[in-house]
Amino acid sequence: TWWVQDASSTLPALVLVSSLRDKYGDLSWLNIVDMCAAPGGKTSQLLSAGFASVTAVEANQRRSRRLIENLKRLGFVDDCEVVVQEGQTWYPTRDGKNAPVHGILLDVPCSATGTGARRPDVLRRSPVIKDLLQIQEKLANHCVDTILDVGGIMVYATCSLLKEESELQVEKLIARGKDKNEGRAVMKTLPIHPHEVPGYEGAIDGNGWLRVLPGVLEGHLMSTDGFFV
Repeated sequence: TWWVQDASSTLPALVLVSSLRDKYGDLSWLNIVDMCAAPGGKTSQLLSAGFASVTAVEANQRRSRRLIENLKRLGFVDDCEVVVQEGQTWYPTRDGKNAPVHGILLDVPCSATGTGARRPDVLRRSPVIKDLLQIQEKLANHCVDTILDVGGIMVYATCSLLKEESELQVEKLIARGKDKNEGRAVMKTLPIHPHEVPGYEGAIDGNGWLRVLPGVLEGHLMSTDGFFV
């Protein structure tokens, strides 16, 4: 059984798996959360990596049905806990107790401007993204403040070309922890290494973040979607 994904959309899960393997070595005892998980491509990648548990959180009821259908088709449905709830209100528990989460993949809802080459309609929509920016920020803050275990790793990703949804959100997330307010997680960047993203080495910026622009990479990757990781 297979799943067709744009090559760029596979990058967030690849980076998370690689970063956790570099940090912990053995993945078999780690608990992972895939936020905004539908339709399930990234969830399936994580389930294939051999983690102890993968929880898929999806706010939209209709999209969650598609997520479950895809997990069933791929034979993963019994290996994954699917939670239908807004990510910014969800807390991980197991047997009534707080459960440690060692890794989070947060591919936030966004303007999807990176997919414009194959979905031109997204480029004709209103550029007003105020509501999306608020959702993105709330999700990111909630994940690092209340879900991610100390020392854990979160990958923040968008299929957007807009810095407001991508680089600037990460900068805000890092900056907010520096004022030492109680309850705010202190975050730092783990640079992406070339070996983690073969073919995309040239898309790693000075921060160690990945900024994929459509039509810039060479060869068959020239047609991939725009993405930020």
